[in-house]
Amino acid sequence: MKRTGIIINFIAVFCFMFSNAQEDYIKSLIGITKVKIETGTHVKIITGTTNELRFTKYVYDNDDHNHDNCDHEHHEECHDCEENNKDDRSKGLKAVYSGGVDNTGFGMSIEQEGTVLRIKDLKSWMQRKGLQIVLPKTMDIHLDCGNLGSAVLRGFSSEIEVNTNVGRIILKDVTGPITAHSSTGTIDVNFSSVSQSSPITLSSSTGAVDVSLPVNTKADLELRSNMGTIYTDFDLQRPSEDDMKVVGATRKIESKLNNGGVKIVLRSSTGNVYLRKQ
Repeated sequence: MKRTGIIINFIAVFCFMFSNAQEDYIKSLIGITKVKIETGTHVKIITGTTNELRFTKYVYDNDDHNHDNCDHEHHEECHDCEENNKDDRSKGLKAVYSGGVDNTGFGMSIEQEGTVLRIKDLKSWMQRKGLQIVLPKTMDIHLDCGNLGSAVLRGFSSEIEVNTNVGRIILKDVTGPITAHSSTGTIDVNFSSVSQSSPITLSSSTGAVDVSLPVNTKADLELRSNMGTIYTDFDLQRPSEDDMKVVGATRKIESKLNNGGVKIVLRSSTGNVYLRKQ
């Protein structure tokens, strides 16, 4: 009986692992140098250890405090929202979308154009309660989050382009080059190091732009806030006020860090700009 129980437990664990594995979509990225993603939801992109694209269940964490698609007090998985909203009447039927053909089983359309992989989310913002993607850390990424989407990216040492309308942009442990813009959302970027290969531009029309750089970063800075204030704890030869220094308002500030280097532009029309030592 004991041996039978062990076998039954082993089979149960195996089936559980297999069923969870089936919930992921995996695609090889051999020959791909850039992934372009178009969606309208909250997107989290994290790094993986293989040269593959993977769609996984969305897991809520501390970076999602501004993500209100799901209201979870205990950081539950947003995937549960979609599970609870499944329509039993759809059993035996196939979903069709006006924007393209779902060739992933995730409500996504994927097409390859040369070395570029294009991913289009076929579900609406109301249907998609969060999208989590795993990519190699060196993969170039272009992400368009549409009108209501927001973005969290972690751990990439590649070129990143992100656009949102009202959603927040959070980039952690990145190197750039980076181009990020939000119409009304805030932009928070934490650099592990700064690539000197191409300029970096971070801008928001009405939201704050908050950036942390290693103290040894070589950069030519351009900081601008038309109606807000620029704060920094770097030495830009400006008067000090408390721990951070007010270095300008309603004007552009240009300065060099460590004798200059890559061009870094931080800009907000009506919000504040924060440049911090890491």
